[in-house]
Amino acid sequence: MRFESRPTTFLVFLLAGALALSLGLNGFLLSARNEAGPNDTELAETTADLRLTQRLLDRCQAAHQQQDSLLTQLRARAPSPAFANE
Repeated sequence: MRFESRPTTFLVFLLAGALALSLGLNGFLLSARNEAGPNDTELAETTADLRLTQRLLDRCQAAHQQQDSLLTQLRARAPSPAFANE
């Protein structure tokens, strides 16, 4: 019995040590991430940049949709190639 309990005890201590190291490392990484986070000014600038980019993309999309609709109208008015040769 004593031989079987010794490896189990060792494994429990090993697991507890690994858990403690993991918790310590995670705590350290979380605190380092919070300290290095963006400040309010950087966040406001990033938000403004994102909104400007979204507006530019919306304008681009509207222009392309307008071009597509004009091309569709022109193709509908153009004579078909089969009648053009006659």
